[in-house]
Amino acid sequence: MLNTREVADYLNINEKQVYKLIKETNIPATRITGKWTFPKKLIDEWIISSAQEHAGMKKNRGVQEEFLVIMGSNDFSMEILSRELTRKFPAYSLSLSSVGSKGGLIALGRGICNMASCHLLDPETGTYNIPYLSRYLPDMEVAVINLVHRDLGLIVRPGNPLHIHGVEDLSKADIKIINRQKGSGTRTFFDFELKQLEIAPGRINGYNTEVNTHTDVAIAVLSGSADTGIAILSAAKMLGLEFIHLTKERFDLVLPRQSLSTAPVNTLLEVIRSEEFKEMIIKLGGYDTAHTGEVITP
Repeated sequence: MLNTREVADYLNINEKQVYKLIKETNIPATRITGKWTFPKKLIDEWIISSAQEHAGMKKNRGVQEEFLVIMGSNDFSMEILSRELTRKFPAYSLSLSSVGSKGGLIALGRGICNMASCHLLDPETGTYNIPYLSRYLPDMEVAVINLVHRDLGLIVRPGNPLHIHGVEDLSKADIKIINRQKGSGTRTFFDFELKQLEIAPGRINGYNTEVNTHTDVAIAVLSGSADTGIAILSAAKMLGLEFIHLTKERFDLVLPRQSLSTAPVNTLLEVIRSEEFKEMIIKLGGYDTAHTGEVITP
């Protein structure tokens, strides 16, 4: 059970907005001894229901148009975006769910989120995201918004005690990795690299040990439960770890093309394109915002 302050933090909104949601929507809440409480499981279900409503799967749209849900890949820039949207435009809020790039596209296709965040490398073309749209969203006209380009690589402990220099070193018996979950863009990239190097996954110690975020990878390396793992540079910097660059990847938001004309998406784009947001991203380290906010219509 969450209290009013905790549910406000969970939804990344202020407490006054929580009371507005209680009054104007069906947000699951109950009053116990004069105080509002919120079952977390039901709040999660309400978030999905809100996304369905905004995506047009219900007739009564109402206030939920102010509540955006992005599902897919994980990135620190998304957390900043959520915070900045609510700070600049208190009427709006953004909920994030880390389900992996492919999971985000599937969720978008099912209408349970407003946007998908992804960074999927297509091995055949060497490009990101666009080749996957026809596969996962065959019946949807979509637009793609670039959020950032970011540095991806191997995270190791300070001093790089095991002298890891690239993916080719990960098949050594004394090196244990932490892997990302199936369906994530990072996992797709890693599997492609192993295939290029003709290294069977079974030769990698820790290949089947999975976590869901870049922060989880960094924490595993810092704690010593893994020697290395693939994550973004900003995750390494956050915990004082070393970084071995592997590639620069494109991180995009995918949404129904018709949504580009809606007020919530235009508001979100205003934040994304602001110099203030870009400066915050650059300060994290390992990001390029030269194309941030550009819209592609495949």
